[in-house]
Amino acid sequence: MDLGHLIYEKEGRIATLTLNRLDRGNALCRKLRDELDLVLDDLDSDDDTRVLIIKSNGKNFCTGYDLTEWGYLWGTGEPSRPEDARPHRHNPIFSRREFHESRERWMRLWRIRQATIGVVKGACVAGGLDLAAVLDIVFTAEDATFGQPEARTMGEIHVFGMWPIHLGMRKTKEWLFSGDSMTGVEAAELGLANRAVPADEVEAVARAYAERISHVPLEMLYAHKESTNRWWDAMGIASAIAAANDADAMAIAGPAMQDFERIQKEKGVRAAVEDRDEPFSHHRTYWEAYKASKGG
Repeated sequence: MDLGHLIYEKEGRIATLTLNRLDRGNALCRKLRDELDLVLDDLDSDDDTRVLIIKSNGKNFCTGYDLTEWGYLWGTGEPSRPEDARPHRHNPIFSRREFHESRERWMRLWRIRQATIGVVKGACVAGGLDLAAVLDIVFTAEDATFGQPEARTMGEIHVFGMWPIHLGMRKTKEWLFSGDSMTGVEAAELGLANRAVPADEVEAVARAYAERISHVPLEMLYAHKESTNRWWDAMGIASAIAAANDADAMAIAGPAMQDFERIQKEKGVRAAVEDRDEPFSHHRTYWEAYKASKGG
């Protein structure tokens, strides 16, 4: 298997997949997504592997979707594929189609037979939340960062981070409206992760859990997954996530993106992101801002 952005290893009944795109903060590019599909192809035919651990090399778990590949939608940067240079590709109906396809690719990981375990250190933001969302179990470093800062101007991510499932309605809105980021401790308390531990222990904790459940036959792990996931299928998870894809396509084409587009054209993606986040940069959350205003 020819992989460039991922490292895929197997030991006994446990497979490990490592994000290894260090120069881009493990941002999700098309090639990385294609490589992930190859890994899923392999696991589909592997009746011996029972657990898949997904972790990262470098400082961050995943800093989101690679915006350099999506800039063509708002008229900046060079298209990464010839077809993206066609004028009609800027139309929201086509970006909507791409986002729906991305959702289905993530849901394949959600449905795979093996138990999946995420190991989060550093930033798990924007598109990184889509990856973490579709995993069965997530262990996080206490000082990790989870958030959707893109929600401040750029729309929704492709499976919406499954926040309404993991956080509930009110907490989803509380964090999504502001685009603020939560710590690993907060993520575990709110249900976005299973457990937060010191950063130097998180991989070992995930491995200990993986080894324990690797003694359970694959068909039983799969039965447990299907029986649990079916509750959410029955409640309409697919159509609910699709609403985020539709809203994302419209938001990217809307007026909220005008300043971001202008700054990216003049100064690049990093400057546009910094300008977007500057009003929120003085305090991590509204609650910290409130306490600071009270002298707390």
